[in-house]
Amino acid sequence: MALTERPLHFHIVTSSPARTKAFASLLGEDRVHQVMPHFTEDTIRKPVNSQVAEWPIEMAERKAMQDISALMVLSYVNGILETGQVGDVHVDGERVIRIYSDTINIAYDKDISDETTKVLEKPANIASWLADRERGALALSGKRTELCTGLTAIDMTDPTVHPTTILVRTAVKMKPYTVKDIQEFIKRHGEESILKSASGVSFINETVELFDTSSPLRTYIQTDPNDQPVLLYEYPTWDHLTRDDRLRILYGAIPEAIEALVTMFKPAYPTTQGRSTAQRFPENAYSKENST
Repeated sequence: MALTERPLHFHIVTSSPARTKAFASLLGEDRVHQVMPHFTEDTIRKPVNSQVAEWPIEMAERKAMQDISALMVLSYVNGILETGQVGDVHVDGERVIRIYSDTINIAYDKDISDETTKVLEKPANIASWLADRERGALALSGKRTELCTGLTAIDMTDPTVHPTTILVRTAVKMKPYTVKDIQEFIKRHGEESILKSASGVSFINETVELFDTSSPLRTYIQTDPNDQPVLLYEYPTWDHLTRDDRLRILYGAIPEAIEALVTMFKPAYPTTQGRSTAQRFPENAYSKENST
């Protein structure tokens, strides 16, 4: 297994201790370190030309692009693309993988094959969340939903490879609930619990009382947005899952996802196939035309 082949450490770029804890509970606290981000989510534009399920993928990649330390590594990668020069970078003999992520909830009118979807993110405030009948507190009532987390990884000790990105998708069903149920939910768990989770009602909350745990939970992995997601596992019922189990699923901290990230790095040679970083993110590319 690639995760145990050599000393391997993970830097989780996030302001959320819960996200870091999810990876630490899988990989070990001695191998996982939280790194505060240098990007500002408010300034990252939402993708407009992609499918709904691709949003977390693009957002995770954009976070990596806007992070200062990541840009330093990626600028070296772009230099290799242009010159073909390869250099070695070592960090105390250990391999360091830096992970960026983004999570959204997708609500479906029928099931996950239905194209009528709504993207639900963190509420701006409780009042507007309760008042919004389309994407607010009742948006998930009785609906099927997907928790989608995009993960982008950068090998901080090998600037000769491109970053990798995958998507972890978990499909579940919600119970029917009312505004009164939500108000009671807020009283029990606090407003902060609502404001820090995608859709306001997510696995990050201390409970899953609004989820239908008697219906199946299915987790998929997707290494290419153009390919169909691959089913990793299915629980016919899932009331036995602990909070740590749920957080690992929510944040994509599952063995198959980490294994894929660590083993999918592609060499950044001048003849490499596919789009370069500059091509994928033209707004960050240096334009010679504008400099003349």
